[in-house]
Amino acid sequence: SLLHARRPTRRRRGAMDCTSRPQKRGLFVEMSEEPAAKLARTTSGEYIAAFRAYDTDGNGQIDLPELRQALQAVQRRVEANAGREPFFPRPFHESTCCWLCARFGDGLRLNFEQFCELMGYLSTLKGIFEQIDVSRDGVIEFAELVRAFKLSGITMQPDVIQQIGASYDVDKNGTLEFDEFVQLRLEWERYTQVWDTTTNGNPMIQLQQLQAILEDVKRSIEPVGSWLLSQGAASAVSSQHLLFGSMFKVSRPFQPQTCQSLMLRFGDSNLQMDFAGFCSMLVFLKEMTSSFCRADTERSGSLNVDGLSKTFEAAGMALPSELVVQIGRSFDRDNSGRIEFDEFLQLAVEWNDMCAKQAVFKDQTSGRISTAALQGLFPQLRVVYRVANGVAQTVRPFSLETCRWLVAKFGTVADGVTWIEFLHLIQFVKEAFAKYEAFDSIRKDGSLDIDELGAVLASCGIKLSREAVARTLEAFDQDKSGALEFDEFLQLLGACASA
Repeated sequence: SLLHARRPTRRRRGAMDCTSRPQKRGLFVEMSEEPAAKLARTTSGEYIAAFRAYDTDGNGQIDLPELRQALQAVQRRVEANAGREPFFPRPFHESTCCWLCARFGDGLRLNFEQFCELMGYLSTLKGIFEQIDVSRDGVIEFAELVRAFKLSGITMQPDVIQQIGASYDVDKNGTLEFDEFVQLRLEWERYTQVWDTTTNGNPMIQLQQLQAILEDVKRSIEPVGSWLLSQGAASAVSSQHLLFGSMFKVSRPFQPQTCQSLMLRFGDSNLQMDFAGFCSMLVFLKEMTSSFCRADTERSGSLNVDGLSKTFEAAGMALPSELVVQIGRSFDRDNSGRIEFDEFLQLAVEWNDMCAKQAVFKDQTSGRISTAALQGLFPQLRVVYRVANGVAQTVRPFSLETCRWLVAKFGTVADGVTWIEFLHLIQFVKEAFAKYEAFDSIRKDGSLDIDELGAVLASCGIKLSREAVARTLEAFDQDKSGALEFDEFLQLLGACASA
């Protein structure tokens, strides 16, 4: 959808150098680094023959196209030995070879030692694949993948793991072949290793760490992504949901506001995140990257109104253009008139939850929900909130009277709003809250006192004396707290609009 205990790490050879964590198990078991195992790899007759066959100029290196041929040569040589099973079920896709070159080579080229390490890695992965494939049918079903993640010590919701698996199911047959599994392993070990480097054994990351970890993720994927782009394979970048630095013509770091939005969404409304939340966030980011890149065909890193409309339509939300303009304007932090990728992510975090609520309206015969249903729906939405002490705090529940006014303002019948009317209503509430927060500048306590209320009324063209502001505050201060909460402020706006 748009919106749908560890010891110090060590370095490994290759353009995608990264750190690894100890005691890896399940999906992320590493190949043996024992001297005997390394010797066996570098003296393998199959590996030596395949490498020599495709090192045509004798310079001791093979490039990316030659790697695919060399892997097939190993396959044929293994199959020629009676009683031995095929090493690879089918030829590797070129993008998988690119991942392997980036993982083990230098500049997408491999010397013989690197080639042998690569082959040892694939041999290890074949063993892992066979362990996961409990049904012994030569493919990994998503239920088997869920079990594999659990055995790897990664606790995530099954539907998130299924999303991960589906993103590598190139032929869309509902299973992962070995080639597809290799890509999954290569990419997700990047993410787990970036996490390990950042956390250094801690179970959580804080807000200030998230920006750095996201930039590390982009750097770790850069060799693969940039190669695909150099081959004119922008569609492959989009289809593989890759997030890397040069995916747009101008590379920009993630902004603090984006990191806060992601942290609150995947940290259960807290400004810290565990590994399961980190993985769920990556699934979301990969989906949003793909959605954005499909609309941003020029790789400009920004969308106009038409491009933003396309992302909503792809998510099953065909919105009126004037509403798309309103939504875009509220997230256009730099007032450029376009939505940059960073701003799009902030939008997607919020509106992805909104998209899921469309089913509530479809379940109604009339296609609309009542005032009482609207009142019950608001607490389920992260539409208006403020961050205090590292936690997202929602405003207090809207009264039925406030909801009646909102329905009267946006609905076309006496009691209820349709889906599109609801979206207009939500956008109005968001814009009102932005103004409300902007003037909560003195006490910053989530309410408006007499001075703050006077300032916000003046900004709306309503200039009143201090005494008149005091009477206005008293009239709408239903809980007699001496200040206006947001729902009371909305009722005041309603009264001003009808005056």
